[in-house]
Amino acid sequence: MEELIYNIVSEIVEYPEEIKIEKYIKNAREHYLLTVHPDDCGRIIGKKGVTINAIRTVLNSTNFAKKVYLNVVE
Repeated sequence: MEELIYNIVSEIVEYPEEIKIEKYIKNAREHYLLTVHPDDCGRIIGKKGVTINAIRTVLNSTNFAKKVYLNVVE
């Protein structure tokens, strides 16, 4: 899943070398923390959260057994 997140996000941001993805399990759910360069936060979130919601939709469509949570850390 981390590789999929990286592949999607690296095409959007200007500083792909600064992408960091952390995974942790909470209440039997997969949570991912995405850290990007401060200039790229707006690109990842998008207007009214459209881009980040689209990324979340793709992630959840690939993992039918569990819901995947993705949060952007500034």
